[in-house]
Amino acid sequence: MIGSLVVCGAVFDENDLPKLKQLGVKDSKLLSPHQRERLEGEIRKIAKDIVVEKIEPWDIDKKRGDGINLNRLEVIRFIRVIDRSFEKVKIGRVIIDSPDPNLPKFRLMLANLIRRGGLEVIAEHYADSKYIECSAASVVAKVTRDNEIESLKEKYGDFGAGYPSDPKCIEWLENRLAVGELPEIVRHSWDTISNLKNKKLQKDLKKFLANR
Repeated sequence: MIGSLVVCGAVFDENDLPKLKQLGVKDSKLLSPHQRERLEGEIRKIAKDIVVEKIEPWDIDKKRGDGINLNRLEVIRFIRVIDRSFEKVKIGRVIIDSPDPNLPKFRLMLANLIRRGGLEVIAEHYADSKYIECSAASVVAKVTRDNEIESLKEKYGDFGAGYPSDPKCIEWLENRLAVGELPEIVRHSWDTISNLKNKKLQKDLKKFLANR
């Protein structure tokens, strides 16, 4: 609910993939923050290219307001990552971790947008745990986002992990709403945010009616 959505593409020579395995690279969710920090530097040394794209919270809100859902927004950034990589490195295969539960639909969307002859495109659920190169990209993306979140906390206070399931984050949002508007680092179009705003509105209305 808070901060940028980070998309990362990492390009490797196929002969270098065993080096990633030797380092212990795996899906970023299975690594501690310390392990991710250590591995991120090693991954950058091995990679032929790394491209990071950020989608800012206000951009997410605007695009969703224009009818572009999050999956479509991510696909657009996937294409940008691929295009930026192609400017520097010859790529034969792209592996994408699908954010869409409807895999056939996601693959069709990709096929309509990626127009590069001879490029093999693999899109799967949990690709970041199945393919070591995808795992490496997930580590870089996670470290990038974690660093950004820590910077935001220095400015806005400790809002926890920034996820709807985090009670600390919910408390921070409620406290912020109690004294004013939520800052631009919040993804206002998220359902949890809308529910919290409605809850505050109902509470304010009850106070107003009680004081009439």
